[in-house]
Amino acid sequence: MDMYLYPWQHDLWMNIVRRHRKSGLPHALLVSGPAGIGKHNLSLNIARWLLCQSPAKNDHNEDACGQCHSCQLWAAGSHPDFMLCQPEEGSRQIRIDNVRKVNSMIFQTPQISQCQVVIIKPIDVMNTNAANALLKTLEEPPGESFLLLETERFGSVLPTIRSRCQRISLSIPAYEESLAWFIGTGVAEQDARRALQRNGNAPARAQQWLSSGIGEVQEQWVAQLMGWTKRQAQLGKVADAWLKLEFSDVITWFYNVSCDMMKMASSGDAGCAAEHLTFAEPVTEISGYVAVDKTKLITFQQKLQRILGQILSGAAHHNKSLTIEVLLLEWQELAIVRSGVSS
Repeated sequence: MDMYLYPWQHDLWMNIVRRHRKSGLPHALLVSGPAGIGKHNLSLNIARWLLCQSPAKNDHNEDACGQCHSCQLWAAGSHPDFMLCQPEEGSRQIRIDNVRKVNSMIFQTPQISQCQVVIIKPIDVMNTNAANALLKTLEEPPGESFLLLETERFGSVLPTIRSRCQRISLSIPAYEESLAWFIGTGVAEQDARRALQRNGNAPARAQQWLSSGIGEVQEQWVAQLMGWTKRQAQLGKVADAWLKLEFSDVITWFYNVSCDMMKMASSGDAGCAAEHLTFAEPVTEISGYVAVDKTKLITFQQKLQRILGQILSGAAHHNKSLTIEVLLLEWQELAIVRSGVSS
């Protein structure tokens, strides 16, 4: 049945099943791991299974039956004993009002199932007031409730929350397993390899990258960066084009390019193998055109990392236009055109 699970999650899923059969799951689980590997899928499968009134069992697996009243309500998206808590549209933070709704629900008696389940994602963008409101529930959870917390940044989750949860840690699956799964969905091998490369070998994110059209947008961004790096594009035009994109995407891609440039600069004359680079083709081309000041590049990377952390935590208050222009100027300053290379 495994409606939500990916192949690389099967063993982990069975460990969860066996643990619940033996001693029961803890009331608070912290599901952590990189983006794009299926954390939310796993959480959804756990929730549907816990809420099911008659889980299906066999020698190799266990899952929700898909037939009971609970499963029918789940399929309809209207299960009264389930709640998904995440930032509201237009916000990057989970606020106290969201947590109050969670607390109000789980301290009531389940309406259909034997328990209630709440998924909170991502837990690391919960503001201080919301976190304090959740702590009371984590300390003394009602007997018939489960909280599934998700995060890509385990270290950014408040220690007081981490200490009250049991962690389920997910990692990026083996490349060949991801590639085989991806090709099995009908994607051409060349496209699958490129999508995995551009997304840190995270298969679910790579699939979204390919199907949503973000890959085409990224290619346009790369072309604009190439033009700027080669001193063939105007600052205003590049900055205006980037302003139309998701700010977090621009910063993430720029950070990945800077990391690739550092790998290339640090690898010596032999260069860096393409499989270790996110933007292998454009970075190889850029490296043939410019040399980088490593000290300035390290400072640049740290700045991008700090900005990205602020964006992901919901605490960013940047002037996007000014920030993009400054980053572009700093990039040209650290990327020095090699002698003998003409634009």
